[in-house]
Amino acid sequence: MAFGDNSVLISTATRQDVVANGTSDTYQAGDGANAFVIANGNVGNDLFLGWGANDSIINNRQIFDGNGDGFIQFGSNGVLDIDRTSRRNAGQDQLQLAGDNANITELRYLGNKNGGFVYADSATLKNLWEPFGRTNVIEGTVGDNTFDLSGGAKVLFHDNALGLNLGGDTINNFGDDDLLVTTSMIFDSDSNQTVTFGQNNVLDISGSNGPSASDPQGGPGGQLDFTSQTSVTYLGSNEINGVTYYYYGTANSTFDPTPSA
Repeated sequence: MAFGDNSVLISTATRQDVVANGTSDTYQAGDGANAFVIANGNVGNDLFLGWGANDSIINNRQIFDGNGDGFIQFGSNGVLDIDRTSRRNAGQDQLQLAGDNANITELRYLGNKNGGFVYADSATLKNLWEPFGRTNVIEGTVGDNTFDLSGGAKVLFHDNALGLNLGGDTINNFGDDDLLVTTSMIFDSDSNQTVTFGQNNVLDISGSNGPSASDPQGGPGGQLDFTSQTSVTYLGSNEINGVTYYYYGTANSTFDPTPSA
């Protein structure tokens, strides 16, 4: 196995810089994936409009996590205190994330790379808890992770629609009852629903603009090294609360992609 270069964080997302001007600004999350990079300094109390499941915040420090579970709840006023250092000290900068239908009130932490601490909508992950069970769903960080999927059916979630490079991960014991779930389809060179790996036996993940023929060379969504196989089979998709999820498994997968009535 030989991973490529996964050091770049923002791959196919549109970067938007949130400047430290100390004023209340409005930012628009346009179509596609947007990565909002928060400057180090007083950015002010800013409003983000059109926030969606494929948008992310990249902060210059880790945001205070009151419960220590990787989920960042906004205050009762519906804003995110990005400078909070404790329950009592909220800091000076606050962000409001306004979606098309409702305001976002919780983010999940996706780790850090190159000094950028990454956050995205928690609902995109939690949507998978009901059909698969919370303890069975595994999501990595933007760094390099190793996962062992032995011991029953597991779901490896890879939120590549964020347009970020999610690192080079090693996947051990991926079985017929396990799933790889993505939010953007993976490029299939011959469209036969079997995605073969490259000569390095690593699966190159498409980014938010995929699937594209350039994805196997660039791996914009990161790379996965399945130690027990050299291909994955596309099994179908499902939309949950407005987010489309794509399912991949082994050639002998026991998963039924048909939603139950």
